[in-house]
Amino acid sequence: MNYELIDNDVKVELHDETNEGYNGDYNPDDPEDKLLMRFDVFKFENNEWVEVDNSSYCTELPSNLDPEKAHRVLSLIMMEVADDVRASISIKKKCEWLSWIQC
Repeated sequence: MNYELIDNDVKVELHDETNEGYNGDYNPDDPEDKLLMRFDVFKFENNEWVEVDNSSYCTELPSNLDPEKAHRVLSLIMMEVADDVRASISIKKKCEWLSWIQC
C-alpha cells in the first residue's frame, strides 16, 4: 500500500514496500511479526521531489492500514514537519518521535 499527501512543495509518503517488521526484516513465519509502514518526507526543488535528510522512518503501523487512518497519519506528519522543511530546519528529531505513531 502506498499513500501520499502533498502540500504545495512538501510531500509525505506512507508505504509498506520495505519489508520491515517489528524486529528488522519482516518474518512471515513469525505469527507475532507484522509488515510495517514507513514514511518519507520530500521537498519539491528544481522541478523534482527530493527526499529530505533524515526523514525516512519505519512506524509501528501495520501495512493493512485503512485509507482513512493513513490520511490522518499523513496529515499529522505534514502538520509537524512542513514548516521546518520549508525553513530548511532539520526534522530528524520530529521524525524519530513520529516513528512511534500508532492507530
